[in-house]
Amino acid sequence: AKVIAEAANGPMTFAAQEHCDKKGIVVLPDLLINAGGVIVSYFEWLKGLQHIRLGRLTKGWEQKSSRNLGSLLGLTEDKISGLQGPTEKNIVYTALEEIMCSSCDSVFKYSQENRCSLRVAAYALTISKIAQTYREAGTVF
Repeated sequence: AKVIAEAANGPMTFAAQEHCDKKGIVVLPDLLINAGGVIVSYFEWLKGLQHIRLGRLTKGWEQKSSRNLGSLLGLTEDKISGLQGPTEKNIVYTALEEIMCSSCDSVFKYSQENRCSLRVAAYALTISKIAQTYREAGTVF
């Protein structure tokens, strides 16, 4: 195999990682691969805290924008009413894609710059973010 993607909560052993590194096999760590499920769970948690749909806050603005755009384009009222904003599913997918792409880009870049595995890069970036959060909260460790 040229690339191995780890399964949920099933990272390979240190010896296996070393073997893959020596053979030039890229290992996509479970920490990165499975982050999407954690992110969507977080969105659901936020939604539960707020007791509102994710798209509800922007619905009015999107309808007004659609009417304005339709008017500028010279569309009839029927056509304008057919313009709809994103569904909750669209919002979640778009946000998930943005976060995952950004995270993967950061991990790949760190790995290249520091000549380390994707696993080490993912852990290093994660620990750095946690440390930054503690610093911003005024907690010293």
